Amino acid sequence: MKARLLASGEVGVAPLNGPAPAETEAELVIPPIVEPEVEPQTEPSAGDAAGDWLCAWCHNRIANEKDRFPYNGKDEFTFTNPEGIRFAIITFSRTRGCREVGSPSLEHTWFAGHAWSVCQCDRCSQQLGWFYIGQHHFAGLIKGRIVRALQVYN
Repeated sequence: MKARLLASGEVGVAPLNGPAPAETEAELVIPPIVEPEVEPQTEPSAGDAAGDWLCAWCHNRIANEKDRFPYNGKDEFTFTNPEGIRFAIITFSRTRGCREVGSPSLEHTWFAGHAWSVCQCDRCSQQLGWFYIGQHHFAGLIKGRIVRALQVYN
């Protein structure tokens, strides 16, 4: 593909079906588009299908049922954030396949004395919930963003 370079102050009117004059031609470099390789995962990797919780988007293994964390005797909660969005969460003492994003903050925390930071899936970057640090360290994962492995692999 060829393009005509314009001289300073020249208005760009070039023929659509013919080449530009040789003295003002320039070669356009169009890099090839390369699609990222994605390896399909059809089974949980070294997981426990009976107890694993997966990211609802990419099925990355996120948590296990045995790691549910009872905060004040409960491990499921429903909260509303300052924007009025309601979240149902499950608390876990341990996660896999998650990464922390941002610095912990006590602003608008749902658990007194516990600073929160965002918890993302380390495969697809979907926000899955929040990490909490304080007297206890745990994660609160949004029920609508995780799914039981039994539901996916059965």
